[in-house]
Amino acid sequence: MSWVTVWGFGADIRAAGDTLFVREKGKSTADRYPLNEVSHLIIAGDNILRTAVIEKCQEKKIPISFFDIRGNPAGCLFMENPRLSAAQDAVSAHAYAKSVIESSIEARMRHLHELAEQHGEFYRKGEVEILMQARSELEYLITLPELARVYTLTKDMYYEILSRAVQRETGYKRRTEDVFADPVNTLLSIGYAALYATVNAACRGAGLDTKKSTIFKKYIPCRGDPCVCEIMEPALVPMVDRVVIQMAEEGLLSDATRSGKRWLFPEKTKAVFSARLKDSIDCFCIEENVKAYAKAVEAGRAPEFHYPA
Repeated sequence: MSWVTVWGFGADIRAAGDTLFVREKGKSTADRYPLNEVSHLIIAGDNILRTAVIEKCQEKKIPISFFDIRGNPAGCLFMENPRLSAAQDAVSAHAYAKSVIESSIEARMRHLHELAEQHGEFYRKGEVEILMQARSELEYLITLPELARVYTLTKDMYYEILSRAVQRETGYKRRTEDVFADPVNTLLSIGYAALYATVNAACRGAGLDTKKSTIFKKYIPCRGDPCVCEIMEPALVPMVDRVVIQMAEEGLLSDATRSGKRWLFPEKTKAVFSARLKDSIDCFCIEENVKAYAKAVEAGRAPEFHYPA
C-alpha cells in the first residue's frame, strides 16, 4: 500500500534522509519505507513518534493521522484531498448503494446456505423465496429508500435465521444494539468494532472523506462514519460473522457467564476468539478493497468488492 499504518504499542517511528523507519516493539530491526512512496502515515495506539518524522512529512506534504487503539480518530496533521472528496459527491448514488447492498446480500445468503447444508431443517417455509426475490428485485429498484428497504429486510431475516445455527443456551435470537443481550451479540459487536477500526484507518490512508456515503446514515442508520460503514458492510460476514457463529456451533460460548449487564468469557474462549478474529480480519485485503473503492470514485464508476467468500 502507498500508506503506512502502525498499530499497537511501543513502536519506534523515525525518519532519516528520505526514509521512514518503523521498528515494532520487541523487534531488533526496523521496516523501511521510502518517503517519496508514502502517501499517508497512520499511527494507532501508544507509539513513539520522533520529531524528525513530523518535519519530513510536512516537507513532503505527507498527512499523519492518529487513532486510539480501538481505531477512533484522535487527531491529525492532515491535508484533505479536495479532488477525491469532490469526486465522492459526483458518483452515482444509486450505483454505489446497489453495489454495496448486492455484495452484502450475496455474502449473507452464501453463509446461510452453507449453514443449511450442515443443519438440515434450517429454513422455514417461504424464507428462501423471500430472500431470493429480494435479491432479484435490486435490478428494478430505482430509488435509494427502496434499496434501503430491501437491505433492512434481508439483514433482519439473516440475523434471525442465524439463531438456528447456535445453541439455545446462548439466548441469541436476533441482532440487537444491546451488546450485552447475549454472548453472540457481544462477540459480534466486538468483531464489528475491530473491523470498523481497520477499515477506518484504510479509508483515511486512501484520502477518502469518511463522512460521505451514498446511502448510509441518510437512508440506513449507522454508528460511525458512513463511508467506513459502506465499505465494511460486505466484509461483515466473511471477517466477523463466520468466526462468531463457528465458535457458537462448537459450544465455545456455553461457558459465558452474566455479571450485571456484562458477559464474561473464560480465558480460553477469549484467546480463541482473539486469534481467529486476527486471522479473519485481513488488513491487506481490506486495504486493497479501499484502494479499489477510491479508484472507482476517481474514475466515476461503481465499486466492486473482493472480500473472501
